[in-house]
Amino acid sequence: MIHLRPYQSEAIAELRSGFSAHKRQVLCLPTGAGKTVVFSEMVRLAAIRGTKTLVLTDRVELFGQTFGALGRVGVNPQRIEAGRKAFDHRALISVGMVETVKRRMAKMEGYAPDLIIIDEAHKANFNPIIEHWREARVIGATATPIGKHFHRYYTNIVANIDIPELVDSGYLATCRPFQMVQDLSDLETKAGEYTDDSLFAHYNKQSLFDGVIENWQKRAANMKTIVFNVNIAHTENMTQAFRKAGISSECVTSNTPKAERDMILSAFRQGAFQVLNNCGILTTGYDEPTIECVVMNRATKSLPLWLQCCGRGSRVIDGIKSEFTVLDFGMNHDQHGLWAETRRWTIAPPRKKAERAAPVKECPECQSIVFASARTCRYCGHVFPFDSKELEQGQMVEVGPKTPDDLIGRKISSLTIEELARVQLSKRYKPSFCWRVARSHGREGIRRYGEIFKYSRGWVYRQEQEMSDCTYTDYTLK
Repeated sequence: MIHLRPYQSEAIAELRSGFSAHKRQVLCLPTGAGKTVVFSEMVRLAAIRGTKTLVLTDRVELFGQTFGALGRVGVNPQRIEAGRKAFDHRALISVGMVETVKRRMAKMEGYAPDLIIIDEAHKANFNPIIEHWREARVIGATATPIGKHFHRYYTNIVANIDIPELVDSGYLATCRPFQMVQDLSDLETKAGEYTDDSLFAHYNKQSLFDGVIENWQKRAANMKTIVFNVNIAHTENMTQAFRKAGISSECVTSNTPKAERDMILSAFRQGAFQVLNNCGILTTGYDEPTIECVVMNRATKSLPLWLQCCGRGSRVIDGIKSEFTVLDFGMNHDQHGLWAETRRWTIAPPRKKAERAAPVKECPECQSIVFASARTCRYCGHVFPFDSKELEQGQMVEVGPKTPDDLIGRKISSLTIEELARVQLSKRYKPSFCWRVARSHGREGIRRYGEIFKYSRGWVYRQEQEMSDCTYTDYTLK
């Protein structure tokens, strides 16, 4: 048995309850929140009831990770993968690589899973399997439910916790972000993403190699670091640049043989070298809690990719690591917002025009990236002068929320629940602080607060259980 965190137990309860009205549901948990743990426990519970379950992954790393997680809950599934022909259609639990299952499903006579669990469900390559076994219930697990297929296949989403609450609760590390301001007008776009050729032409330059190393030495020289590059050639060239600067560095790409890749990742885990370069290999299914710095050495229009890359540094190590650094060389903060920004996920049909991310700005004292609405820097305490033209000078293109003018000068204790909600929306104070204030309004106040933000029943329950902790410093709003 494994010990589930409260929000993981709540997610399982919501999924089980949701199946009374929905055949296909999305399980949305941020990177590092343990979605594999959650669906592994659901597999175990399903097996006890005799439910035949098929778990699908699309990456070798995730395939192995899934087997490990199922083993920890006492489950021993059969494997469906290339090179393994034997298949028992009576098996209660099967784990398969998606492409292998797609090739074989027409021949899997007599097999009809009751439940299908999909890891990384934001990818559309699982859809033919959903179509093939139409009667099966489906759980699509993902950190980022973004995709045109979601509203066609799923009718419910369970997203009971977000990154800010995970950080405030100590389950994920605090992110200290930095961004290099640069001109990306030379990048070309095709099919909703920057083209590889234009990215390579922009980033594969000695001046940019030097810039990455110089800024890394300034901000993260003593940190274990993972770097996400454009392509294989760029990854290899960046690795050589680090080495020429006297910094121990290795790389893994799709050309790296598995045995060599395993050796490099093992050496990185043990601290044999400091900087690990890759391109598209370690975005999912790679869990290395000791990573202290993430270098995004590319631009992307993909929010899932941005969040996945940042998430590689978000694991905590009790008593050792509670913060990680992001060095962004692709203006991705302007494109997607902060990693730890609150996001409300939906599986509704995609809008014609996507909502823009909350704006950010740079602290002139310590160069950290903070919300544009921040009046003080959370990292060094710098007080930002008020400048109504600040966001019109080319750095930011969207004006973000700030403390409402009519609440400035008021004591926190004097605010109504509705006014307190407006303070949280301003991002002037942490959500966890606002929640403690809400608790001081009693159970009705907590429930009203949950209604305003459409928080889950689990959130309301946790707040009610923690009502004894409603102490706070009675700030005057600025």
